[in-house]
Amino acid sequence: MTRHFLDVLVEHANVDHPIGGNCNLLRVSSRQARRLNSDDRLGKYALIWSEDTGTIVTVMPLHRGKGGARYRRQN
Repeated sequence: MTRHFLDVLVEHANVDHPIGGNCNLLRVSSRQARRLNSDDRLGKYALIWSEDTGTIVTVMPLHRGKGGARYRRQN
């Protein structure tokens, strides 16, 4: 992951899902990623953002199927 990729991911994230511990999962929806047409990986990764510290906790790939469904949920 490059710093530029993370900046673009945070800037264009259109799904913000609270996951507990005062953290949110931020991601770019597939539709938004296609519309932006900036990076093929953009819709395939999400990051956990800590509201307490204002920092990225982790970055993770989104998986298709039941295991990743909770992270792809739209609000």
